[in-house]
Amino acid sequence: MRNSLLAWILVLVAGHSFAQGTRLWVLRAPDEMVEYDPLTFAAKQTVKVPAEVLQSPRNLTVNRLGQMLFSPPVALPVDASDLEPARKVWFWNGKSATSIDLGVKQETVATGSNQAITEVAPAAFLSADGTHLFWFANQARRLQREDVDLSTTTTWQAWQTDLTGAGREEIITTKIPECRCTTGTCEETCPLGTVWTPDGGVDQLFLMTEVAAGKDGPAFKASFVYKQDAGKWTASAQENPLPRVLDAGSSGDVIVFAIPDTGCCGWVNQSNDQTIVVKSGKAQTLFDEQATYKNPDYDVSFFTSNAKLSPDRAEVAMTITATATANQPIQISESGQANPEESKQIRKALADLPAVEVKSSADEDFAKRIAFLPHATLVGWISEKELLIVEDHVLVAYNVVTGARKKSTVRAEDVARVFLR
Repeated sequence: MRNSLLAWILVLVAGHSFAQGTRLWVLRAPDEMVEYDPLTFAAKQTVKVPAEVLQSPRNLTVNRLGQMLFSPPVALPVDASDLEPARKVWFWNGKSATSIDLGVKQETVATGSNQAITEVAPAAFLSADGTHLFWFANQARRLQREDVDLSTTTTWQAWQTDLTGAGREEIITTKIPECRCTTGTCEETCPLGTVWTPDGGVDQLFLMTEVAAGKDGPAFKASFVYKQDAGKWTASAQENPLPRVLDAGSSGDVIVFAIPDTGCCGWVNQSNDQTIVVKSGKAQTLFDEQATYKNPDYDVSFFTSNAKLSPDRAEVAMTITATATANQPIQISESGQANPEESKQIRKALADLPAVEVKSSADEDFAKRIAFLPHATLVGWISEKELLIVEDHVLVAYNVVTGARKKSTVRAEDVARVFLR
């Protein structure tokens, strides 16, 4: 009994220590980030940010040091507006703000009867230690004739710089095989590298997935885990592509990812949404839409919009949401037929969403539900046993062990505007 009590005390102390080192920021209109104490919710400081950040909060990254970086998205093929001088990265180093040129480029040269268009579209990310910036880019050379794409050769690159964007140091350069643009538009058939990085900035890990936009939806080709050891980055090819990475352990031994619905052409429910955790090479299902909601006859899709591993990686918390609400009409799916009982069960489930669900790693299968919180969205873990959620646009701390809630007075219009690091 004494040993059990001591172990529990150590867990509480460890969780409190983690929370003490955690920082909480909330983006507020019209142009400020406010830091709050994650334990007391007392305001600590305010930082002015560009007004554009409020419109695209998912393009803002924040690390535990309080550095912030707003990098506007640029996709290939490069649009003329992306070449404007105003295409800058906004960076807050913890004391002052600067802007850094994003480095979007496009060059066109004649090659016989064709045109060769070389484009590069970088994206910038924070480092976890705050000493440098990470950059990722697809550099594509696209052959075109009379405005019809013929083929493209893409080189995916990763590098790091100092905090001014200077002193480039190459990390990875990998060529994606030449791709024939069979539809006349390269982005429909030819893959580009997309990157997932940890919320708090790149440290020892990032993931890259090759994905083609597709005519009827994205096609995921391959995924790679990049890990750093003694200053050298190495890639590990995954057995299957990871369509939408939601979270990963710092060493890459645990990865949570979602398989989204393949719905297209006006339909949203044409396949089975799933969320999977891969733990030491073993894959287990965390969320299975059709097994849980039994909704094949109706065009409403249930899915996880986000998921976070607990600090000790013993639990996974996730937000379950849907493409419809309980009080709106739901049409029959493309291959479905009217089913009153199924419709009734769907509407009953929709009445609880969005909801936060927590799964335990008991028996190493992440199958046991330990919490279900209707009408809530997940921000993240304050400690090993305490979640930060949004309920009715207000931040709430929830203890998954005791079920205790601590409601704050801090408003959050959208979970994308809350940053827990």
